[in-house]
Amino acid sequence: MIRDTKQQDKAIPQTRRLPRWWIGAAAAVGLIGAATASYSSFDQLLSADQVVSLQTLRTATVVRGDMVQDLRVEGRTMAADSPSLYAIAAGTVTLFVKAGDEIEAGQALLTIDSPELRNQLLQEEATLARLEMDVSRQKIAIKQQQLDNTQQMELAKVELEAAQSEMARARTSIEKQIISKEELEQTQVALKRAELNERHAIASLQLAQERLSFELKSSELNLTRQRHLTEELRRQVEALTLHSPLSGIVGTLNVQQKQHVQRDTPLMSLVNLNELEVEAYIPENLADELGIGLHANVQINNEQYSATLVAISPEVEQGQVRGRIRFSEQPGNLRQNQRVNAQIIIAQKQNVLKVERGAFVETGASRTAYKIEQNSALRTPISLGVKSVREVEITQGLQPGDTIIISSLAAFGQSQHVILSE
Repeated sequence: MIRDTKQQDKAIPQTRRLPRWWIGAAAAVGLIGAATASYSSFDQLLSADQVVSLQTLRTATVVRGDMVQDLRVEGRTMAADSPSLYAIAAGTVTLFVKAGDEIEAGQALLTIDSPELRNQLLQEEATLARLEMDVSRQKIAIKQQQLDNTQQMELAKVELEAAQSEMARARTSIEKQIISKEELEQTQVALKRAELNERHAIASLQLAQERLSFELKSSELNLTRQRHLTEELRRQVEALTLHSPLSGIVGTLNVQQKQHVQRDTPLMSLVNLNELEVEAYIPENLADELGIGLHANVQINNEQYSATLVAISPEVEQGQVRGRIRFSEQPGNLRQNQRVNAQIIIAQKQNVLKVERGAFVETGASRTAYKIEQNSALRTPISLGVKSVREVEITQGLQPGDTIIISSLAAFGQSQHVILSE
C-alpha cells in the first residue's frame, strides 16, 4: 500500500485575481503615454526638411580665445646669393674647378683665351703711346712758339723805345733849328710805326698763347680718351680670368674643358651656402592675402626658426606663386634644396569667437552654418572674420558653447531644419 503526501503538503492562500477590465485599462494608459511622448518627435519629423545621419557629419563647438590667421606652405631651401658667370668675350675656355668644388672668394675659376681681344688691346696700347709722344712734341713746339712770339714782342718794344728817343732828340733839334720840319715829321711817323708794332706784337703773343693752349688741351683730351679706352680693354683682358665673388661651392658647369664659347655664354653658377633662403610655393588663391614683411616660422627637423617673407613673385606657375622667406638667423646644418614647411603669419587676434575650420566655410559661402540643438540642426546665418588653416573667426550669429556642423553643407541645400539620426 502506497501512502500519499498529504501530510507533507502546505496550504497556500489564494491570491485575488485582477479583473480583466483593469488590465485592459492599464494597457490603454500605456499606449496613450507612449503616443504622447513620441508626439513631439513625430511633430519634429513632420516639420523637418530632411533627415541626416549624425555619424556622417563633423561637428565642433564655438569657443572664445586667441587666434592666428596663418598660411602653411611647403618650400625648399635655396641660396640667397647664387650668381651666374658669363663669358665677356668669345674664346676658348680653360676650367680650373669642377662642379661641387669648394671655393674661396677671389679664387680663379677659369680663363678664356681670346686672341681677338688681346690683339685689340695691343693696337690700342700702340695708339696710346703715339698720342703720348704727339702731346709731348706739341708741348715742345708750343714752348718754341711762345719763345718766338716773346722775342718779337720784345723787339717791338725796343724799337718803340728807340723811336721815342729819336723823337725826343728831333724835338730838341727843331727848337734849335738844327733839323727841318720834314725831318721832324718823319721821326713822328717812325714813332707811330714803332708804337703800332709794339701793340700788335703784344696782341699777337696773347692770341698765340690762347691758340696753343686750346690745341694742347684738344690733344690732351684725345690722349685721355685713348687712355680710358686702353684701360677698359686691359680690364677686359684681365677679366678673361674669372675669379669667385664669394666663398661657397661651384653649382653648375655649363661648358666643357677647352670649349669655344661666344660672348655672353653662361659658364657656371656659384652657391653661397652661408646664406640660404626658403622658396615657398603659395597657392594662387591665397597669394592676395600676403604682403612683404609678414612674419614666418620655418620648420626644419622638428625645430622652428623665425623668418620674414621678403618677396612675392608676380608670376603664376601651375596655380602657384613663389615667395622668398629669409631667416632671421641662419640655421646650422642646412642643405641646398632641402624641403621644409613654413607658416606665414597673416594676422593675430585676441579674445575672439572661433571654431574649427571645415568644409562648411566654402559650401556655406561663409554666411551659413547649421547649429545643433538636441537632435536637430537649424540653419543659422553667420558672419566670418579672420580665417586660418585650422580655425575661423565668428563675428556674428553664434555664441560660445554652440555646436555646429563643420563638414560640407552641400547635401543640405536650402534646408532650414534637419533631423539628426543616430
